[in-house]
Amino acid sequence: MPDELLHRVVTSDGTEVVARVEGRGPPVVLLPAGPGDSETSWRPLLPWLSERFTCYLLDTRGRGASTNHPDHSPERLVRDVAAFVESVGQRVGLVEWGTSLWALVAAEHTTAITAVAAYESGANEVMNAELASRLEEVIFPRLGELVAEGRLADAAQAFIQQSDVLYNDEELAHGAPSEFWMAAAPNLPVFLQEQQQLAEAGSGPTSPTVLGSIDVPVLLLQGTASRRWFADSVRHVARHLSDAHVAEITGAGHFGPHTHPEAVAEELIPFLATAQEPARDPSVSRLR
Repeated sequence: MPDELLHRVVTSDGTEVVARVEGRGPPVVLLPAGPGDSETSWRPLLPWLSERFTCYLLDTRGRGASTNHPDHSPERLVRDVAAFVESVGQRVGLVEWGTSLWALVAAEHTTAITAVAAYESGANEVMNAELASRLEEVIFPRLGELVAEGRLADAAQAFIQQSDVLYNDEELAHGAPSEFWMAAAPNLPVFLQEQQQLAEAGSGPTSPTVLGSIDVPVLLLQGTASRRWFADSVRHVARHLSDAHVAEITGAGHFGPHTHPEAVAEELIPFLATAQEPARDPSVSRLR
């Protein structure tokens, strides 16, 4: 395999979404977390996964090598993921982490997805008043001001300074959140655009109605040391899925994929390996 193998797909609105490909074995597509690109999100975990799977590090529109487009609506992002996995030519497993569940929703639109694994996807439905207030009145307004001024590194730093409501003291001291957000700073305009268009869409990917329509196996991972919102979110999502499996990562917080990558891999690998099915033509799709 070449040192730098890229898989490119042009979506129906002309946007090119790109993934770097690494490893050998059944295909697994990894989606970027929060404002990050896939390289930033999954670099610590990749050595374990790439030994067993062909890993597609997918950058959604506006991130990494992918081109941008004004449309960052939830429906558009879901269709991008579905179009990409269909282009792989085999049924794939999807892995995601963070505040969205685009992989889960994409599974409703294509038969090319065999299973989904998600590390602590946040659900607004169970967000407590303190966290909601901090995000809506302090964190995102300040983030928006700094991004509008073009001060992207300052915006990332401002987020970290207010992030104790999301990340525990140990992982903040470890430095993983700060390193991630500083590396993701160039993507903050796109991230805020996605958050705005998600708010405008109303019903999000963690609504009971959306979750109830998903019929693929789902592994929900959570850290035992995470803030309460993430634990509540995992329970909420599991309660509304038809085939959910929950696994805990001992001692990890929300940045478990960075601080405890081997433990996360030990849960992901058998789940994804078991869920893979023999390759078949995924061209017959509900994505129309």
